[in-house]
Amino acid sequence: MKMERSMEKQRINKDLAKKLIERRIDNHNKRFLGVAGKKAEAQLIYECFNRGCFREKNIGETEESLVIKAGFRRLKDYFYLLRNGYPRIGGDVIIYEDYDLLPKGHRMHSKIPTYHFARYDFFTNKTDIDDFRRGIEISDPLI
Repeated sequence: MKMERSMEKQRINKDLAKKLIERRIDNHNKRFLGVAGKKAEAQLIYECFNRGCFREKNIGETEESLVIKAGFRRLKDYFYLLRNGYPRIGGDVIIYEDYDLLPKGHRMHSKIPTYHFARYDFFTNKTDIDDFRRGIEISDPLI
């Protein structure tokens, strides 16, 4: 039965998630070969996936498969934006944070950083807090 193989019932681990992301990148790039602004770059896709996982972990989710599914939900909206040039109407508002990850030829690409949280890597489980703090300017109103 096809329903039993849906993502709701599957347990997804880190290795399977990497494999699925790579397959999704390859399929997308085969479909949009030669179309300007629609090429999916692995580094940017992984960054988008990590942002989705970081959001879910900040909420307090500890189960790995649910964190991975949150990353894939964010990728779903990102790929829709990449393919069609605009966000889904019923999509998640968080996709607006990923405009800086779009390729340079894309109509919604932003040169200004649109993501304002610490960088997180799901596969190594590390957060780059030091780099995040360097970007913050502290102004003392008493000086």
